[in-house]
Amino acid sequence: MLFTLGGLVLMVPGAGCWTWELPQTLLGAMLYAVQHMRGRMYAVERTRDGRCLVETTGIGISLGGYVYWSRKDAFGNPFDVRLIRAHELGHTVQSRALGWLYLPTVGVASGSRALFSMSYFKRYGRPWGRYFDAWPESAADAHGGIVRNAAGRRELPPGGSPLDPHPPVD
Repeated sequence: MLFTLGGLVLMVPGAGCWTWELPQTLLGAMLYAVQHMRGRMYAVERTRDGRCLVETTGIGISLGGYVYWSRKDAFGNPFDVRLIRAHELGHTVQSRALGWLYLPTVGVASGSRALFSMSYFKRYGRPWGRYFDAWPESAADAHGGIVRNAAGRRELPPGGSPLDPHPPVD
C-alpha cells in the first residue's frame, strides 16, 4: 500500500507488521522516511508476506515490515548482494517469531556485533571474520537459506534464498 505524506511517498507493509512487530516496524518506517528524505533509497520491492525490501546505502538491517540492504557497507566494502538480502530477510523470521521481544533480544545482540565489527574494521583495516558465527546472525543466515561450504564460507544454494522474491544479479 502506498501513502503520500507531505511529498514523501511511503510504501506501507502488511497489517501483521503493525501489531505483533509494531516497535521494530515503527523504527523501520522512521528510517524509511529519513532515507527517502536524504535521497538514499534506490529501489523498493514487496516480499511475499508484505514487507518492504529497500535498497539503500551503507546499511543492512531488518526492522519489522522494512528490510534494508546495500551493495556496500558503511566503509565502502562491497557486500555480496544475494547474501546480504538473504541474511536480512532471515532476520524477518526472527522478528515474526519474537514480536515485541525482537528489539531487546535480536536487536541488542545484532547491534552489539555490528558496532564491534565496525570498530574492528577501523582498528585493523579489515572486516571482522566472525560476525556471522554466533546467534542471532548465524540463525538469520540459516533462516535466509545461507549455508557454509566445505571451506567454511557463507553461500547460497543454486536456487537462492527461499525468502527473496527477486534475487538480484551481482
